[in-house]
Amino acid sequence: MNAERENSWQSLLNAGLVKGSPPPSTTPVSPWYVRLMLGGAGWLAALFLLAFVASGLSWLVESDWTTIATGLMMIGIAWLLLRRMSTNDFAVQFALAISFAGQALVIFGLYGLLGQARPGAIFWLIIALLQAMLAALMPNPIHRLWSSFATGVSLYMALQTTPMAFASSALILAAAAKFWSCEFRWPRKCSIIRPIAYGLVLSLLVLELSSAAFRSFNGASPLESAHTLAVPWLGQLLTGAVLLWVVWRQLRRVEMAIPGKAANSALVATAAIILISLQAPGIATGLCIVLLGYGQGNRILTGIGICALLLYAGSYYYNLDVSLLVKSQVLAATGAALLLLRWMMIRWFWPAGETGDA
Repeated sequence: MNAERENSWQSLLNAGLVKGSPPPSTTPVSPWYVRLMLGGAGWLAALFLLAFVASGLSWLVESDWTTIATGLMMIGIAWLLLRRMSTNDFAVQFALAISFAGQALVIFGLYGLLGQARPGAIFWLIIALLQAMLAALMPNPIHRLWSSFATGVSLYMALQTTPMAFASSALILAAAAKFWSCEFRWPRKCSIIRPIAYGLVLSLLVLELSSAAFRSFNGASPLESAHTLAVPWLGQLLTGAVLLWVVWRQLRRVEMAIPGKAANSALVATAAIILISLQAPGIATGLCIVLLGYGQGNRILTGIGICALLLYAGSYYYNLDVSLLVKSQVLAATGAALLLLRWMMIRWFWPAGETGDA
């Protein structure tokens, strides 16, 4: 095919119709509606296959071990399809459906094998380990996003069964911040790091906002254990420590002298925001996501952080356990501290005359 293309180009050159080297060959991209139909056909084919397995090969799921083995085999088939046919929309969607069904079989078999009335730490840790491996190995961004999301949820649920439950949100936030900090350090791994980092951020926001919604209307959240409720301020301090690390890293990136007047003021202002917002859970988390998005030049992540800040503030405002006066004072003080921090960044990070460019 390449020889025929070169001969055709040479004929055009000889006829004086073109000049220079031939244009680079490009793979034609299917229209979005064609890709949508292929993706739907892939899921439909996978559903028919699963229905056949459920009806004709039901003996495979009679034992917990065979259920797990069947699920792992399906995940392996999905990995082969995603690796060998990554440009085929039908094959990609078919592989995703097969993989998700295989994961469900593994989880079902594991639940029966452990024989627990309520899933414990071992159950959730095994799922977190499995999903972390899939996030690293599956050559597909959608699958990596889902697997990292499931890893964050499983790790959170595992920690809720231990005395370290208060640190669950801070650990997920720290992992997400670490992945985002490595995005440009390892550019060749960017296609792997970015969906994993997005998945961790989304899992944290879904868990925390769901817990906040339950607390606002029911007074307690089924996602949180007594260990979390015993020392809620300690978890907020750990989240604040992650925020301080993110601020310190941003100061290093702009080559700010540490220790120094400007850097010390920024860190002190950040610490003040953390202490003020101890009564308003989530403010430090949302601010950390905004800073990560700003530092990476990622508008999507910045937008996610801004939306998270608004949702956290709204959930705190509707918290019935705190009086309206106290909530207004906390939100006003947090807003004033954020405005002060912004003024300090404009004054010290960008000298006069460069603010417009920034």
